[in-house]
Amino acid sequence: MAVLRRDAGGEDEMGEPVYRWQSVTVPGCLVRPLDGGEVERGEGLLRPDGVLVSYRIAFPKAWTRTAEPLRGCRVALVERGMDPDDEHAALRVSGAPDRTIPCPTLWDVTAEVGRADG
Repeated sequence: MAVLRRDAGGEDEMGEPVYRWQSVTVPGCLVRPLDGGEVERGEGLLRPDGVLVSYRIAFPKAWTRTAEPLRGCRVALVERGMDPDDEHAALRVSGAPDRTIPCPTLWDVTAEVGRADG
């Protein structure tokens, strides 16, 4: 799994910020596709922040202790064929991921991710 974060990379000729996406590999994540019952809620689909949520990912404590928050990041499921350097194809993290404290397992943060294609 790769987490992509947006960093300011200078300014364009109009003085506006230019952003670059930096990819970091995160080993040991648990990825679970959501089933139809979890995706459909009420009259519509689970679409917080305009993202059609399709996966729930658990991140390991060893990584989340030192990592910056995941809000606004993107995720590439490398072992499922996604390119960790393609920010356009990566899944978007929806909202603010949930941290479980205290947590008896090796994974303490869960995030919902999906596409925002329209």
